Parts: sequence; structure tokens; C-alpha cells
Amino acid sequence: MRVGLFVTCLVDLLRPRIGFAAIRLLQAAGCEVVVPVSQTCCGQPAYNSGDRRAARLGDETTRVLHIAEILAGEP
Repeated sequence: MRVGLFVTCLVDLLRPRIGFAAIRLLQAAGCEVVVPVSQTCCGQPAYNSGDRRAARLGDETTRVLHIAEILAGEP
């Protein structure tokens, strides 16, 4: 199974080991893990703070993953 792993900005900045552990776990389960280089932020922090316009920019980021299964990690 080909899996796209969306490593959120929170994981990337605060708990990068979670992202690396997720990759190892998925690979151990036999998955081909794809982590697109162009991903940045899904917009969740902006959405949570009420900045809907900035949150919509995250929509474009999530469209980067044109893969059947998408997983996202949170710390």
C-alpha cells in the first residue's frame, strides 16, 4: 500500500521524532511511505485561532498528497 504521510508543522517543529517513528512503523507494516517535500502546514493553527483566510491556504498544501491513503501526525 502506498501511503502519503503529512508531517504537520507541529510535528516537524515540536516533535520531529513522531514523524520519523510514524515512517518506521508504516514501513514495518509493509507500506511505501511518501512524504512530499512541498508540504508545509495544513492550516490548523490558523483555523484554531480564527484566521479563516490563512487556514484556506492550508487547503492547497493538503492537495499536494494525491495518494489513496493520507495519514497526518499530531504531537
